[in-house]
Amino acid sequence: METFVEQLLNGLTLGLMYASVAVGQALIFGVARLINFAHGDLFMVGAYVFFVAYSVLGLPYPVAICVSAVVMFGFGGLFERVIVRPILDRPWHVHLVATLGASIILISAFTLMWGSTAKQVPTSYSATILQVAGFRVSLQRIIVVVVTLLSFLALHLFLQKTKTGKAMKAMSQNREACAVVGVDVRRLSTLTFAISCGLLGLAASLVSPLFTISPTMGMGLTFKAFAAVIMGGFGQVNGAIYGAIILGVTEALTAGYISSAYTDAMAFAMMILVLLLRPQGLLGRGKVGI
Repeated sequence: METFVEQLLNGLTLGLMYASVAVGQALIFGVARLINFAHGDLFMVGAYVFFVAYSVLGLPYPVAICVSAVVMFGFGGLFERVIVRPILDRPWHVHLVATLGASIILISAFTLMWGSTAKQVPTSYSATILQVAGFRVSLQRIIVVVVTLLSFLALHLFLQKTKTGKAMKAMSQNREACAVVGVDVRRLSTLTFAISCGLLGLAASLVSPLFTISPTMGMGLTFKAFAAVIMGGFGQVNGAIYGAIILGVTEALTAGYISSAYTDAMAFAMMILVLLLRPQGLLGRGKVGI
Protein backbone atom coordinates (compact mmCIF):
# COMPACT_ATOMS: atom_id res chain seq x y z
CA MET A 1 0.00 0.00 0.00
CA GLU A 2 2.84 2.39 0.83
CA THR A 3 4.44 1.79 -2.57
CA PHE A 4 1.10 2.37 -4.31
CA VAL A 5 0.54 5.72 -2.59
CA GLU A 6 4.11 6.82 -3.31
CA GLN A 7 3.65 5.95 -6.98
CA LEU A 8 0.38 7.91 -7.02
CA LEU A 9 2.18 10.94 -5.61
CA ASN A 10 4.94 10.55 -8.19
CA GLY A 11 2.31 10.23 -10.90
CA LEU A 12 0.49 13.32 -9.69
CA THR A 13 3.72 15.34 -9.80
CA LEU A 14 4.49 14.05 -13.29
CA GLY A 15 0.91 14.62 -14.42
CA LEU A 16 0.92 18.21 -13.20
CA MET A 17 4.14 18.82 -15.13
CA TYR A 18 2.44 17.48 -18.26
CA ALA A 19 -0.64 19.54 -17.40
CA SER A 20 1.37 22.77 -17.22
CA VAL A 21 2.51 22.16 -20.79
CA ALA A 22 -0.86 20.85 -21.98
CA VAL A 23 -2.83 23.81 -20.57
CA GLY A 24 -0.75 26.22 -22.62
CA GLN A 25 -1.19 24.04 -25.69
CA ALA A 26 -4.95 23.95 -25.15
CA LEU A 27 -5.08 27.72 -24.68
CA ILE A 28 -3.10 28.34 -27.86
CA PHE A 29 -5.22 25.95 -29.90
CA GLY A 30 -8.45 27.32 -28.49
CA VAL A 31 -7.62 30.99 -29.05
CA ALA A 32 -5.18 30.99 -31.98
CA ARG A 33 -6.24 27.73 -33.68
CA LEU A 34 -2.61 26.65 -33.86
CA ILE A 35 -0.81 23.54 -32.61
CA ASN A 36 2.61 24.61 -31.38
CA PHE A 37 5.08 21.77 -31.87
CA ALA A 38 7.76 23.82 -30.13
CA HIS A 39 5.77 24.09 -26.90
CA GLY A 40 7.79 21.49 -25.01
CA ASP A 41 10.98 23.20 -26.10
CA LEU A 42 9.71 26.46 -24.61
CA PHE A 43 9.43 24.51 -21.34
CA MET A 44 13.12 23.63 -21.84
CA VAL A 45 13.93 27.33 -22.27
CA GLY A 46 12.14 28.06 -18.99
CA ALA A 47 14.17 25.35 -17.27
CA TYR A 48 17.43 26.91 -18.43
CA VAL A 49 16.27 30.38 -17.38
CA PHE A 50 15.64 28.94 -13.92
CA PHE A 51 19.05 27.22 -13.99
CA VAL A 52 20.79 30.52 -14.75
CA ALA A 53 18.78 32.43 -12.13
CA TYR A 54 19.20 29.86 -9.36
CA SER A 55 22.53 28.11 -9.99
CA VAL A 56 24.53 30.70 -11.92
CA LEU A 57 23.30 33.97 -10.40
CA GLY A 58 22.60 32.42 -7.00
CA LEU A 59 19.16 33.98 -6.55
CA PRO A 60 16.89 32.59 -3.80
CA TYR A 61 14.60 29.81 -5.01
CA PRO A 62 11.32 31.80 -4.85
CA VAL A 63 12.97 34.72 -6.68
CA ALA A 64 14.37 32.38 -9.34
CA ILE A 65 10.87 30.97 -9.90
CA CYS A 66 9.47 34.47 -10.43
CA VAL A 67 12.34 35.38 -12.77
CA SER A 68 11.73 32.30 -14.90
CA ALA A 69 7.97 32.94 -15.10
CA VAL A 70 8.40 36.64 -15.98
CA VAL A 71 11.16 36.05 -18.54
CA MET A 72 9.13 33.30 -20.22
CA PHE A 73 6.03 35.52 -20.24
CA GLY A 74 7.99 38.04 -22.29
CA PHE A 75 9.63 35.35 -24.41
CA GLY A 76 6.21 33.91 -25.24
CA GLY A 77 5.01 37.27 -26.53
CA LEU A 78 8.20 37.62 -28.60
CA PHE A 79 7.80 34.07 -29.96
CA GLU A 80 4.26 34.89 -31.10
CA ARG A 81 5.34 38.13 -32.79
CA VAL A 82 8.33 36.63 -34.62
CA ILE A 83 7.27 33.05 -35.42
CA VAL A 84 3.50 32.77 -35.16
CA ARG A 85 1.97 36.05 -36.25
CA PRO A 86 3.29 35.95 -39.84
CA ILE A 87 1.75 32.48 -40.36
CA LEU A 88 -1.34 32.70 -38.16
CA ASP A 89 -3.76 32.92 -41.09
CA ARG A 90 -1.95 30.29 -43.15
CA PRO A 91 -2.98 26.58 -43.47
CA TRP A 92 -2.21 24.10 -40.70
CA HIS A 93 0.73 22.53 -42.52
CA VAL A 94 2.49 25.91 -42.52
CA HIS A 95 1.97 26.04 -38.73
CA LEU A 96 3.45 22.55 -38.48
CA VAL A 97 6.59 23.34 -40.46
CA ALA A 98 7.17 26.72 -38.79
CA THR A 99 6.82 25.49 -35.19
CA LEU A 100 8.86 22.34 -35.90
CA GLY A 101 11.54 24.59 -37.35
CA ALA A 102 11.41 26.75 -34.22
CA SER A 103 11.79 23.59 -32.12
CA ILE A 104 14.92 22.55 -34.00
CA ILE A 105 16.39 26.05 -33.70
CA LEU A 106 15.80 26.17 -29.94
CA ILE A 107 17.31 22.73 -29.37
CA SER A 108 20.35 23.55 -31.50
CA ALA A 109 20.84 26.97 -29.90
CA PHE A 110 20.74 25.64 -26.33
CA THR A 111 22.96 22.69 -27.22
CA LEU A 112 25.49 25.17 -28.59
CA MET A 113 25.29 27.37 -25.48
CA TRP A 114 25.12 24.76 -22.73
CA GLY A 115 26.24 21.50 -24.33
CA SER A 116 24.33 18.22 -24.45
CA THR A 117 25.22 17.09 -20.93
CA ALA A 118 22.20 17.06 -18.63
CA LYS A 119 22.32 19.45 -15.69
CA GLN A 120 20.90 19.05 -12.20
CA VAL A 121 19.46 21.85 -10.10
CA PRO A 122 18.88 20.38 -6.62
CA THR A 123 17.34 22.51 -3.89
CA SER A 124 17.07 22.04 -0.16
CA TYR A 125 13.38 21.27 -0.70
CA SER A 126 14.07 18.32 -3.01
CA ALA A 127 16.34 16.78 -0.36
CA THR A 128 13.83 17.29 2.47
CA ILE A 129 11.72 14.18 3.06
CA LEU A 130 8.49 14.52 5.04
CA GLN A 131 6.33 11.91 6.70
CA VAL A 132 2.72 12.53 5.65
CA ALA A 133 0.14 10.10 7.10
CA GLY A 134 2.87 7.50 7.38
CA PHE A 135 4.13 7.98 3.82
CA ARG A 136 7.44 9.50 2.75
CA VAL A 137 7.31 12.35 0.25
CA SER A 138 9.79 15.08 -0.67
CA LEU A 139 8.89 18.65 0.17
CA GLN A 140 9.63 19.63 -3.43
CA ARG A 141 6.82 17.39 -4.71
CA ILE A 142 4.39 18.96 -2.27
CA ILE A 143 5.46 22.41 -3.50
CA VAL A 144 4.93 21.30 -7.11
CA VAL A 145 1.40 20.08 -6.40
CA VAL A 146 0.29 23.09 -4.33
CA VAL A 147 1.78 25.85 -6.50
CA THR A 148 0.67 24.24 -9.78
CA LEU A 149 -2.91 23.82 -8.56
CA LEU A 150 -2.93 27.43 -7.37
CA SER A 151 -1.69 28.58 -10.78
CA PHE A 152 -4.49 26.62 -12.48
CA LEU A 153 -7.01 28.22 -10.12
CA ALA A 154 -5.63 31.67 -10.94
CA LEU A 155 -5.90 30.92 -14.67
CA HIS A 156 -9.49 29.73 -14.24
CA LEU A 157 -10.46 32.89 -12.37
CA PHE A 158 -8.72 35.02 -15.01
CA LEU A 159 -10.68 33.37 -17.83
CA GLN A 160 -13.99 33.49 -15.96
CA LYS A 161 -13.90 36.84 -14.18
CA THR A 162 -11.79 39.30 -16.18
CA LYS A 163 -12.78 41.18 -19.32
CA THR A 164 -9.67 40.00 -21.14
CA GLY A 165 -10.26 36.39 -20.09
CA LYS A 166 -13.85 36.51 -21.30
CA ALA A 167 -12.64 37.97 -24.61
CA MET A 168 -10.23 35.05 -24.96
CA LYS A 169 -13.06 32.59 -24.31
CA ALA A 170 -15.22 34.36 -26.89
CA MET A 171 -12.37 34.33 -29.39
CA SER A 172 -11.94 30.59 -28.89
CA GLN A 173 -15.57 30.11 -29.93
CA ASN A 174 -15.80 32.53 -32.85
CA ARG A 175 -12.67 34.39 -33.90
CA GLU A 176 -14.29 36.10 -36.88
CA ALA A 177 -17.21 37.49 -34.87
CA CYS A 178 -14.81 38.89 -32.26
CA ALA A 179 -12.84 40.68 -34.98
CA VAL A 180 -16.06 42.16 -36.41
CA VAL A 181 -17.14 43.65 -33.05
CA GLY A 182 -13.75 45.25 -32.46
CA VAL A 183 -11.83 42.71 -30.36
CA ASP A 184 -8.09 42.98 -31.01
CA VAL A 185 -7.56 39.34 -31.95
CA ARG A 186 -3.84 39.77 -32.61
CA ARG A 187 -3.23 41.28 -29.18
CA LEU A 188 -5.14 38.43 -27.56
CA SER A 189 -3.10 35.92 -29.56
CA THR A 190 0.11 37.50 -28.25
CA LEU A 191 -1.24 37.51 -24.70
CA THR A 192 -2.24 33.85 -25.00
CA PHE A 193 1.29 32.84 -25.96
CA ALA A 194 2.71 35.02 -23.17
CA ILE A 195 0.46 33.44 -20.53
CA SER A 196 1.17 29.93 -21.82
CA CYS A 197 4.93 30.49 -21.70
CA GLY A 198 4.67 32.12 -18.28
CA LEU A 199 3.03 28.92 -17.02
CA LEU A 200 5.84 26.93 -18.65
CA GLY A 201 8.45 29.02 -16.84
CA LEU A 202 6.67 28.45 -13.54
CA ALA A 203 6.31 24.72 -14.13
CA ALA A 204 9.92 24.31 -15.26
CA SER A 205 11.14 26.05 -12.10
CA LEU A 206 9.04 23.78 -9.91
CA VAL A 207 9.98 20.42 -11.43
CA SER A 208 13.60 21.05 -12.50
CA PRO A 209 14.92 20.15 -9.00
CA LEU A 210 13.29 16.72 -9.42
CA PHE A 211 14.57 15.97 -12.92
CA THR A 212 17.54 16.83 -15.12
CA ILE A 213 17.73 19.70 -17.61
CA SER A 214 18.89 19.12 -21.18
CA PRO A 215 18.30 20.73 -24.59
CA THR A 216 16.21 17.76 -25.75
CA MET A 217 14.00 17.50 -22.66
CA GLY A 218 11.07 19.22 -24.39
CA MET A 219 10.67 16.80 -27.29
CA GLY A 220 8.82 14.16 -25.31
CA LEU A 221 6.84 16.77 -23.38
CA THR A 222 5.38 18.16 -26.60
CA PHE A 223 3.90 14.79 -27.53
CA LYS A 224 2.70 14.04 -23.99
CA ALA A 225 0.99 17.45 -23.85
CA PHE A 226 -0.52 16.83 -27.27
CA ALA A 227 -1.87 13.47 -26.03
CA ALA A 228 -3.34 15.14 -22.93
CA VAL A 229 -5.06 17.80 -25.07
CA ILE A 230 -6.54 15.09 -27.30
CA MET A 231 -7.75 13.14 -24.27
CA GLY A 232 -9.33 16.21 -22.71
CA GLY A 233 -10.96 17.51 -25.87
CA PHE A 234 -9.27 19.98 -28.20
CA GLY A 235 -9.14 23.47 -26.72
CA GLN A 236 -10.58 22.37 -23.35
CA VAL A 237 -8.24 23.68 -20.63
CA ASN A 238 -9.76 21.65 -17.77
CA GLY A 239 -9.89 18.57 -19.98
CA ALA A 240 -6.17 18.94 -20.74
CA ILE A 241 -5.43 19.00 -17.00
CA TYR A 242 -7.43 15.81 -16.38
CA GLY A 243 -5.86 14.09 -19.39
CA ALA A 244 -2.34 15.04 -18.26
CA ILE A 245 -2.90 13.74 -14.72
CA ILE A 246 -4.22 10.45 -16.11
CA LEU A 247 -1.10 10.15 -18.26
CA GLY A 248 1.21 10.93 -15.34
CA VAL A 249 -0.42 8.44 -12.96
CA THR A 250 -0.46 5.77 -15.68
CA GLU A 251 3.26 6.24 -16.29
CA ALA A 252 4.12 6.16 -12.59
CA LEU A 253 2.12 2.99 -11.91
CA THR A 254 3.58 1.33 -15.01
CA ALA A 255 7.12 2.16 -13.91
CA GLY A 256 6.42 1.00 -10.36
CA TYR A 257 4.67 -2.29 -11.10
CA ILE A 258 5.71 -3.33 -14.61
CA SER A 259 8.79 -1.62 -16.08
CA SER A 260 9.89 1.89 -16.95
CA ALA A 261 10.51 0.64 -20.49
CA TYR A 262 6.73 0.50 -21.05
CA THR A 263 5.73 3.88 -19.62
CA ASP A 264 5.33 5.65 -22.96
CA ALA A 265 3.49 2.72 -24.51
CA MET A 266 1.03 2.50 -21.61
CA ALA A 267 0.48 6.28 -21.58
CA PHE A 268 -0.47 6.39 -25.26
CA ALA A 269 -2.49 3.19 -24.88
CA MET A 270 -4.50 5.03 -22.21
CA MET A 271 -5.03 7.88 -24.66
CA ILE A 272 -6.35 5.43 -27.27
CA LEU A 273 -8.63 3.82 -24.67
CA VAL A 274 -10.12 7.19 -23.70
CA LEU A 275 -10.75 8.05 -27.36
CA LEU A 276 -12.38 4.66 -27.99
CA LEU A 277 -14.77 5.21 -25.08
CA ARG A 278 -15.26 8.94 -25.65
CA PRO A 279 -14.08 10.11 -29.10
CA GLN A 280 -14.77 13.79 -28.37
CA GLY A 281 -12.45 13.71 -25.34
CA LEU A 282 -13.16 13.82 -21.62
CA LEU A 283 -14.72 17.29 -21.69
CA GLY A 284 -15.24 17.69 -25.43
CA ARG A 285 -18.62 19.05 -26.49
CA GLY A 286 -18.29 18.70 -30.23
CA LYS A 287 -16.95 22.25 -30.64
CA VAL A 288 -13.80 24.09 -29.69
CA GLY A 289 -13.85 26.56 -26.84
CA ILE A 290 -11.72 27.08 -23.75
